[in-house]
Amino acid sequence: MEISMERPVFKAVGTPVEELDTPALVVDVGSVKHNIAEAHRAFVSGPSLLRPDVHSHLCPAIAAMQLDAPGTVGGVAVSTVGEAEVFSENGASDILVRNLLVTKSKIVRACGVASRCSVTVVVESAANAKLLSQISSESGIELGVLAQVKSPGGQIGAASAADALALARVVLELDGLLFKGLYADGEFPSEDVGSNTTQTLLEARATLDNSGIDVPIVSVSANEELFNSGGAEGITEVIAGAYALMDNRHTAYHSNLRHAAKILATIITHPEPEVAWLDTGQKASSIDTGLPEVDGASGVYLSRMSAEHGGLVVEGDAQNSLNVGDKVWLIPSDIGNCANVYDFIHAAENGALEAVWDVAARGRYS
Repeated sequence: MEISMERPVFKAVGTPVEELDTPALVVDVGSVKHNIAEAHRAFVSGPSLLRPDVHSHLCPAIAAMQLDAPGTVGGVAVSTVGEAEVFSENGASDILVRNLLVTKSKIVRACGVASRCSVTVVVESAANAKLLSQISSESGIELGVLAQVKSPGGQIGAASAADALALARVVLELDGLLFKGLYADGEFPSEDVGSNTTQTLLEARATLDNSGIDVPIVSVSANEELFNSGGAEGITEVIAGAYALMDNRHTAYHSNLRHAAKILATIITHPEPEVAWLDTGQKASSIDTGLPEVDGASGVYLSRMSAEHGGLVVEGDAQNSLNVGDKVWLIPSDIGNCANVYDFIHAAENGALEAVWDVAARGRYS
């Protein structure tokens, strides 16, 4: 007997979004387009290009919108080989894997991805580089390599420009690897352009340049200043991802961007004037960085979440206007964590369902 996975029953295109079964992750397509246009504009005219971090949504349809917009390097960043596998199968031709690959099985899989598109990995040690070289050579594949430089306050990467130079020299001598440049990880909202992580990378680049080593790529995770300024001189690419959908965690830094992604929930009980409960809990939102925020309902606040339910505090006039069956919109605290708990995104335009997008890379942790 064949056993198949149960699939959700989708609503018809054109269905008003508030008639969707809940909880549902709903994305306003117009807001996504607005956010991409706003964010990419700085990189069209700025000193750097943008590399979208698709780990922030795990959705090939959104990645395609980002890559179709101007101002990018033409490729994406992912966190895992599993994510790289998914996006390479969905049209991505240039992928940077940001997590260190230190096991044979993951490197073999990365080489498999590199057989159908350009793959760049990061290294922080000669031993790691030699393992990558061994496996890529055996696979008949060339992997691009960025030497990771430790950012201020960071834990991973070459500790100094001299260490980055030594690592680059090792990579240049190894078969199956193509040295492409330098990389630094992490978000540092308090940093200014030209300081700290950016300056650390530029010092490492100068050291390599002065030693006759070409550094075509200098890649760094976005902070507020880099993102809003379109990068910085000497930085070739800035990695950012949350901008497409946005969340509460990034709102303070990007007031020109819209909350394109929201969770639609339903009130299932209103037992006391000041208390109501939603059908949406931690399984449908992720609260690692904080509770979602209620959107567009004055006097209503989310105070707690169990696995499957959310508790609302109801104040003032809302105590009389809120009813069982009413819909409530929630803004996720972290969109990457939130997207990862959904199989599908309901894409809406003008308040109606436009399409259902596959969150194809969700759960691809390895």
